[in-house]
Amino acid sequence: MTTLMFPDTTVLINFAHINRMDLLARLANGNGRWCASVASECARSARQSDLTALDDAGDIFGDPLRPDPAEYQDTIALRDQLAAPGDAPSKHFGEAETVAIITRRHLNLNCFFVTDDRDAARLASRNGIRVADTWLLLRIAHRRLGLDADVLWGYVQTLQRQGRRPPNEARDRSSFDKWLSA
Repeated sequence: MTTLMFPDTTVLINFAHINRMDLLARLANGNGRWCASVASECARSARQSDLTALDDAGDIFGDPLRPDPAEYQDTIALRDQLAAPGDAPSKHFGEAETVAIITRRHLNLNCFFVTDDRDAARLASRNGIRVADTWLLLRIAHRRLGLDADVLWGYVQTLQRQGRRPPNEARDRSSFDKWLSA
């Protein structure tokens, strides 16, 4: 069974904004995972009044994965690939930690790295890991779970008001409908 690995809170926050952590749980289907640094970041974010829905993430993803010493060393090296001068030491740590765990444990054939962070997605891809984002999950919700296109369009509008950008080919309603069925 395919595991959805969440290396950061980007997608989690999107599902919290649309108040559909239940939908995320259905999509993960008992196979969602996260690492310790992401669990901590999520707990901090859940303290914000508009993100309290993130409190449900622990029920969806369970106990976080923790790196062993070799994975931790890989995490540091991978984090350095993502970091820009002046970044806090914790910035990009979840993404790096997740890539290290996936590659060391040979999970890359059975998982998706779920993020909206383009740099993190590139790092995962360079390491042979398949990537998914919020928009792919919403498309899957439409196709596999029968989520109505009108409801999904409402989610797109909510996320746009939060500064999130849908795929270029789904910017207005007609292009969105074509994108959903493509």
